[in-house]
Amino acid sequence: MDKDNFFIKSQIKSNIDQLERLLDTGVFGAPALREFWEPVFISIILKLNDSLQKFKILDKRISFNDDIPSGDITDLINKVRNAICHLDSRENMLDQESQIKFVFNIIVGKGIMMRIGEREIGSSYEDDIAFFFGEYCIYFKRHILRLLKESKSKYKEIYPTG
Repeated sequence: MDKDNFFIKSQIKSNIDQLERLLDTGVFGAPALREFWEPVFISIILKLNDSLQKFKILDKRISFNDDIPSGDITDLINKVRNAICHLDSRENMLDQESQIKFVFNIIVGKGIMMRIGEREIGSSYEDDIAFFFGEYCIYFKRHILRLLKESKSKYKEIYPTG
């Protein structure tokens, strides 16, 4: 993939701009707008995945693994994107053995959402929102907001003149 390809550059920039606009709405801080959380979250994941895959192909992968049990943030976003786009995907299974499907579950603040045997599903942070698809958890502040910041930085690194 050619980093100077107009479509590559403009799509990454467009994704970042659209992410900023979506996040600037404050939708996730307004309980009255909870009905919009899922479509906004899906749009965010699709845009993040598109940009992260382009960064990866350009050898500028964004990689951190804080609060990610396996792989890194690029892998996590891709798995959640697959879960969103393919509802019958194994990615939506919380527990393969008992066939528990877990699609777009949310916990605001710290707490336990459910227990399966000795396993607890929940959020470790009082100041964050956790979104779940299958066994995957994405935190709003710790993952999504950080990714936006790192995507903007990566974009400037690749395209210093904008």
